[in-house]
Amino acid sequence: MDHEQLLKKFRKKPLAGKNDFPVKLNLNRDDIKKIIPHREPFLLLDSIIGLDPEKEMIMGKRSIPMDDPVFKGHFPGYPVYPGSLQLEMTGQLGLCLHYFLVHKTSRIMEAAAPSPIRATRIIGAYFQEPLLPGDEAVLIAQKLEYDEFFGTIIGQVICRGKVCSLSISEVYFVE
Repeated sequence: MDHEQLLKKFRKKPLAGKNDFPVKLNLNRDDIKKIIPHREPFLLLDSIIGLDPEKEMIMGKRSIPMDDPVFKGHFPGYPVYPGSLQLEMTGQLGLCLHYFLVHKTSRIMEAAAPSPIRATRIIGAYFQEPLLPGDEAVLIAQKLEYDEFFGTIIGQVICRGKVCSLSISEVYFVE
């Protein structure tokens, strides 16, 4: 798979639109905590709103708090949400996608438990538009490759109709 070609293709164009997700979801932070290990203040997903099991794609949202402490230092006088945290948002969404695909479901089961993972690398990323205090970001993640050890996704953060960031990242499944 040519990752660089994918990054160039989708750096300005959304991977999908809201209407491209045949399974509509309304999952909140409490639901998300059942399937990924992240917790406040590092849980960076607010909701999951769509799933396309056939295209192996998921959509979520994140509201950027006006008073997020990160803005005190990034950057004084011009607060911009860090690109590294945007990558983390799509990575967390990719972990949610992994749960739904592995379990072949669009529901979170009673016995759901987060899987231990480790980030291994960012294959490539573009940062193009600022994500600002108070913004509502739409997040999209799509599976590129999964095996029993590693998972690779392409993820986007979209706001005001523009792609703010795009990345391809990889994780290691510990168990």
